Amino acid sequence: MIFAVGVGIGILIQRYILSRGTHVAILEKELNQVKGEQLSMKDALQQHYSQTADLAQNMTKSYQDLYEHLAKGADQFTEKPLADLKQVLDLTNEPQKLEEPEQNSEEKPSETTDAKP
Repeated sequence: MIFAVGVGIGILIQRYILSRGTHVAILEKELNQVKGEQLSMKDALQQHYSQTADLAQNMTKSYQDLYEHLAKGADQFTEKPLADLKQVLDLTNEPQKLEEPEQNSEEKPSETTDAKP
């Protein structure tokens, strides 16, 4: 009988140890799977940022090309340099001082005269 009890206890211990080892193996497998997913996500993210940087660089280059094209067109199609044009615009945009006519109750309103051609 003691032998049977010993065998029974041995079987229970063996199942416990094997099930624990199996559980550890399952957890290790899941851990490796998560690590693999993390590495692939990291690679995908790195590729995304690399492509974003390339596109931004292309956009900057395109903007520079557009600016140079417009500057060449401005030089080619305008008679005056842009600095002279800015001075002309500044002169035309200066506020004009207008004087208000004096209103005197004793004076008659001015008569309209015929316009000369």
